[in-house]
Amino acid sequence: MRLALISDIHCNLVALDTVLANIETHHVDQILCLGDVVGLGPQPRHVLERLQTIACPVVMGNND
Repeated sequence: MRLALISDIHCNLVALDTVLANIETHHVDQILCLGDVVGLGPQPRHVLERLQTIACPVVMGNND
């Protein structure tokens, strides 16, 4: 099983989409988010919606 770990998104949807596109090229079985999804970034709602769309488990970080 191939895992991809992501973290420290801080509400940046553009960066998240870029990373997810790269992950797609590596045929990953599961993506896990290690926290800091929200914070002071510009798109908190959109980032949360994207993570829900891909059914990504999320561990809360110190900014969450």
